[in-house]
Amino acid sequence: MEWRSLPEILDAEQLIERALHRAAKKRSGKFDSAARKLSSLADNLGAPLGVIVEDFPSLDQLHPFDRDIVNLSVGLDELRQSLGGIDWARQQLQKLGGQFSSKAARARGERALQLQKQGYGRLTSVVRQVSDRLEFLRDARKTLGRLPAVDPETPLAVMAGAPNVGKSSLVRAISTGRPVVREYPFTTKSVSLGHITARYQKLQVMDTPGLLDRPDAQRNNIEKHGLAALEHLAPAIVFVTDASGTSGYPLEGQQALREELHQRFPDARWLDIWSKCDLEQEATLPEGALATSATEETGVAELKQAVIKMLLPD
Repeated sequence: MEWRSLPEILDAEQLIERALHRAAKKRSGKFDSAARKLSSLADNLGAPLGVIVEDFPSLDQLHPFDRDIVNLSVGLDELRQSLGGIDWARQQLQKLGGQFSSKAARARGERALQLQKQGYGRLTSVVRQVSDRLEFLRDARKTLGRLPAVDPETPLAVMAGAPNVGKSSLVRAISTGRPVVREYPFTTKSVSLGHITARYQKLQVMDTPGLLDRPDAQRNNIEKHGLAALEHLAPAIVFVTDASGTSGYPLEGQQALREELHQRFPDARWLDIWSKCDLEQEATLPEGALATSATEETGVAELKQAVIKMLLPD
């Protein structure tokens, strides 16, 4: 899902100020000035609200991965309620705009001006009633806009493992992805995506937040971002182990996590990677695992070719 295409959302006061400015410029005849201005105000308040509702994708038709990521990032229920509140406001504006402009069209002089003032107050009040909903949607748009546009139909490899084991560095080394790299756990707050082009095809490589060796009920929303990808996108799994002792997570716990994921996703294509192999290791590299070091670029080319081979088998 491409969330970056969602248009900018104005806050309540910005929307009201723009609509009032446009209504004030509305040309009118001698006897229908109030009616035209009321109609213009209602239209200029309601139309942007309608665009917001229409441009957000149907939440019930999202891919299961996108639905989980949205829920973890901003909350599906609150997003649904906010969109419902905006649509309610749009309908109220349409209704009140029609009522007040109709009355003002039949009025003259002071009565018409009085109806215009009343109508302006009622219409702007409706928008202010949903100001919290607009603020939530403004924040949700920013949050969702930072999520990657994952194509469920394009081959995908997911880097999985404990926090701070070097997943992000390896994604940067083999793909176009540019996840943030820091020397502390949970730098990666959500999934991020890079691409590899091979055999005239674009392949996806996903960086995920670190997982801890603990039950799902104890895992936080950051950890669950990665699980959503593993559960819903049927990716190849590149499991990254750090045996250098620098990640802050014991090797035994990383191996237990590896075993959990192996049992949880028994049909997944699998590749074992040991990272930071330029540093002293606490254990011997197991058979079948690939030794890598993003810092020294050791094994990086071999890792890239192994990922391509998994995603595009001969």
